[in-house]
Amino acid sequence: MVTYTISVRGRLAAAARAYIVAALRGPKSLLAAARVSTATAFVGSKLLLLTALTVVSAALFGCATATSTAALPPILSPTVTTAPPPSPTPNPVLLLIAEGEVAWEGDLEEWAAQRGWALISADPSGAAAILEEARPHVQAIVSRREALNGELQLAAEDGIPVVAIDVPGVSSMSALSTIGDPRHDQAGFLAGVMTGLASQTGWVGQVTDTGGPDEQTYSAGFTQGLLWGCPKCQLIRQTAAEMTLDRFRANTVDAVFILPGPEADEAADALAGGGFPMVWVGEGGPTGEELIGRLIFMDGPLVLLALDDLMATGEGQAWRPRIESATLIPVDINDEFISPGRQRLFEEAYGAIGVGELDIGTDPGE
Repeated sequence: MVTYTISVRGRLAAAARAYIVAALRGPKSLLAAARVSTATAFVGSKLLLLTALTVVSAALFGCATATSTAALPPILSPTVTTAPPPSPTPNPVLLLIAEGEVAWEGDLEEWAAQRGWALISADPSGAAAILEEARPHVQAIVSRREALNGELQLAAEDGIPVVAIDVPGVSSMSALSTIGDPRHDQAGFLAGVMTGLASQTGWVGQVTDTGGPDEQTYSAGFTQGLLWGCPKCQLIRQTAAEMTLDRFRANTVDAVFILPGPEADEAADALAGGGFPMVWVGEGGPTGEELIGRLIFMDGPLVLLALDDLMATGEGQAWRPRIESATLIPVDINDEFISPGRQRLFEEAYGAIGVGELDIGTDPGE
């Protein structure tokens, strides 16, 4: 709404007001009022009539000296189109394929992080999906006992470094290294040294036919180790199925080595019940008072060595846990059975093999 303020005096005020009101009412009223306003204007003052006409024109055309209040058109906010954020670039991936926990997974994660890679651990089914959907991002693969129906070989053929640990039917090739076939003969040798050093009577026992696939290799190494650790010791052998504690007691056996195999744990339980100290290879078996010492193979250090080698050369090779790479080690040696002085003899044998000064001469794989 527009309000016009006009100040008019005398007789012409009424005429001017009438003219203005008529103009606002419509054309017919305007003509009638004009006749009256004009006559009046000539009687009075031409200037006042001019003023009235000017005001009326302003009212009609919206141009007048006025105080106005009018609604402004709404201000529209500009439409802003936000572009979607860019998709993150996937990190390069080191894929670990394994069932269950892996003791050296933390070392592998650190190795990957040093290269700006992410470590993804998956079971075989999950790993197959990753290789299918994210293959371009997989920079290397470590598989523990899982062949994935030839996927490892296919990945290696594509130039992806692969380390296969104890995977049946997989051999080293370009871009693929294997870890397996441990030096069982060396473990047998160290077990013979340890058993001979622990004996006080000069009579030691061996439990055979435990169902393991490498019995002959272990046994050959044990014989050589016993000769090194206790040349005068006498050996009593019994099979796992026919073993009796009385026979060992009758010969004053005071240290026993059980060949690794499925039946070894049962034999160890029987011997522990009879109070016989034992040397053991691998996990499980005797503990505490019945354990002379333990020998274990380690995969972890070889995994990192194999990966480094593949990254540097691209050529795969076969890696074997062994003394030379410190991936066959003694643990849990009991001072009550092997004194510190005798332990030094054991360390001497271990070190000599490690640097190639002592050849036990029993490895069928070399």
